[in-house]
Order: sequence, then structure tokens, then C-alpha cells
Amino acid sequence: MTAGPRVILGMAAYNRPDTLARTLESLLAQTYPDFALHIVDDHPSPEVRAIVDAYAALDRRITYEANDVRLGMIGNWRKAFLRTRERYPESEYFAWISDHDIWHPRWLEVLVPALDERSEVVVAYPQMQRIYSRDDRRVVTRRFETVGMANPAHRLRRAITYLTAGNAVYGLFRISAMVRAGVFRRVLAPDRQLLIELTLLGTFRHAAEMLWYREVAGNFSLKRQRQMLFSARPPLYTYLPPIVQHVALLLWDFGARGAGRPAFGRIAGSWYAVLFFWHSLVRELVHDEAWWRQILARTPLGRRQRTAAAESQ
Repeated sequence: MTAGPRVILGMAAYNRPDTLARTLESLLAQTYPDFALHIVDDHPSPEVRAIVDAYAALDRRITYEANDVRLGMIGNWRKAFLRTRERYPESEYFAWISDHDIWHPRWLEVLVPALDERSEVVVAYPQMQRIYSRDDRRVVTRRFETVGMANPAHRLRRAITYLTAGNAVYGLFRISAMVRAGVFRRVLAPDRQLLIELTLLGTFRHAAEMLWYREVAGNFSLKRQRQMLFSARPPLYTYLPPIVQHVALLLWDFGARGAGRPAFGRIAGSWYAVLFFWHSLVRELVHDEAWWRQILARTPLGRRQRTAAAESQ
């Protein structure tokens, strides 16, 4: 029997006093009570601190710390995991929490058994609804699950095609697998990079129940990612295509370090990195929001194409 909670939640907070109380209410209403929440605030303010203090006084499962300097999204997400795990080193499962979304009371009640029942499951995540505005809500219909798929290459190909990283990254993780995958890395689309590595280490379970309501702020863009992810000037390598950044980490983790052992060795790990690069490249070439399309859109040719399309409407 563990000394601390079985489930730990790490909130990487950033200046949302308008929604924070609503989020905390949804978490404290969980029907599965064996969890603790640690909040790491990357934009401290008296308003946020007052909300946290009010709820922490009512529930000792909530703890808080403020960053002295801004870390950026990658640094704060990493710190939210590492500091929460330091506080509760014997906990089994972890989830990242935003400071603006809403979780159904049965969220943990459904996801914890999904990890308990099968030891090879490394991530369990629910059906979710995207909230663009009060009058614009959309259910995400794409479903990604790999339970029962023993071959890592098969899981990898399925993830490249069907995985919606922004949804699954707010799932419930098996901590031992996340540590092997390196948590959050300093690359673009770090959520997708983490989930791809976890795809090779185990299986994903999708719960069909609607258990999470996610606020969506804007469309994906590489420029916006660089501004959000890093506290200072982004590293030069982040101007390379994201798939190049990801395949470099796959080669390092599974080829050089052998992070896939004992399930597979360094040679197989290197081959999976090559497979990832090839299948991702093919997908990127035809994707509407592909990185090369974003670069082309900023060239004179891209601007002429947009002007011609607007004039034809």
C-alpha cells in the first residue's frame, strides 16, 4: 500500500483567474478521491493566489508554488510533473491539468481502472468536447486506441494517422512509462513527441464517455508555439520541421540510449525512428496545416495565391 495518493495531478497555471475557480470545482468534485493536486504558477498574480488559497484552505489535497521567473510552457509543464512527483514519489499515475478546462466528476473514476486493468496501458484518455465559445462546442470524433496491438511498429503507424496529441496529452499517464519517455522535451509539438514515444512503450486506451471539456484558444501555428513554449529566444533547431526534431529524439532515446529495452533493443528502436520519419513525412506533405504550407504562405508566391483565391470568391 502506497504512502501517498495513487493519482497526482500537476497544473501548469498561467494567468487564468477568470476560469481557475471553475476548474478547481470540477476537480474537487471527482468521485475518485485518492489524488493530490500541485499547482505551479508561471504568471503569479494576487488574483490567482487568492483563489488557490481559498480552495487549499478547504481541501488539503491542493498545494501551490509560484515561479520566480517565467519558464515558458515546456519548462512549466516539466516542473509541474517533477515537483508533483517529488512531493508524492510513490504515486502510480499522473495527469496534467490546465487552469481553464472542465473535468467531469467521473473522469478519474473511469480512467484509473483503465490503467489498473491492463499493465501494458501507458495512457488512458476520455472522449472530449472542444469549447471555442459559449455557443460553439464541438465533439472530437476521432478515436485513437491501441489496446491489444503488441507490435510497436503497428502502434506507431496508427498514432501517426489517428492520434490527436492535444487531446491525449491531458489523459492519465502511467508514471513509470512517462519517465522512460523523458516527460516534456525542448522541441516544437512536445506533446506529440512525448505521446509518440509512449506509443512505442505501451498501449493507449480511449474511454468513450464524455469526461473532459477543453477550451480552445486559437489555431495551431509554429510561430505561436515558439512564443508559448519557451521563456526566451527559442533554440535555433526549433526552426527545423517538427518531425526532424522528433526523429532526432527518437534516435537518441531508442537507438542510442536503448530506452525501449527490454521490449526491444537499439537496432529496433532506430528502425522505429526511421519508420516514424517516413510515415510522418508522407502525412505532412498532404496535410492542410503542414509546416511547409505555413512557410510557403509567407513567401511572395504564397501571398499571390491567397490574393488570387480571395479575388475569385
